[in-house]
Amino acid sequence: MYCKNCGVELENDMLVCPLCGQPVDGSPAAAAAAADHELRVPKPGMTKKRRKFTWDIVSLILGSGMAAAGIVNYIISRSITWSEYTTAVGLVIFCYASVFAFFSIGIMAEMGLGFFLASLGLIVLDWFTGGVTWATRMAIPLLVSVNVVVMAFMRVERSARHKGVNLIAYAFVAAALLCLCVEGILSYFMWGYWRLNWSVIVAACVAPVALVLLFVHFRLRRGRNLERVFHI
Repeated sequence: MYCKNCGVELENDMLVCPLCGQPVDGSPAAAAAAADHELRVPKPGMTKKRRKFTWDIVSLILGSGMAAAGIVNYIISRSITWSEYTTAVGLVIFCYASVFAFFSIGIMAEMGLGFFLASLGLIVLDWFTGGVTWATRMAIPLLVSVNVVVMAFMRVERSARHKGVNLIAYAFVAAALLCLCVEGILSYFMWGYWRLNWSVIVAACVAPVALVLLFVHFRLRRGRNLERVFHI
């Protein structure tokens, strides 16, 4: 049998779904098992202390990586060239990690604040290394596309009543859209016009997989037997 809430397959003697914690039926025993499951399973989220500890680790790793890249770049080229981009990536990650570690204002607001701080940091970094060129023409548009795709995925994930393999399908679609955005922005920055090549191939490969996952998910949700559908 299958869970009526999330569609995961269950053993015949189960009273509560191990994935979503919902009772299998309306019996008192199932309701009691669901209540016990809710008490036993730790609630998601991180305490302030764990957030601070995670931020310390992330900051240490990012700082070490950016410093190492800058030193190697300077030793080889006697100037800062390609390490500027690794520093930009590290700066963006640091801004978002700092917001998530020290603010609890809702995920959407935290994403917006992280975007603002990261954009400001990219502009300052670009200006410091020789003028505002790649920050406004490449880095910030890439950051916008990542934020839009991630926030759209989160909105879809929250609105989904039944969570299962459909989330994997949505993630594949989000990744394909992000690839299209990345290649389009990079091509426009480098050549002055939009050109899509590899991202179209990625999207074409991902689309059938996402469709199959959605088909499987909605079949399971409706209680259909996939063995009969695929003649297994």
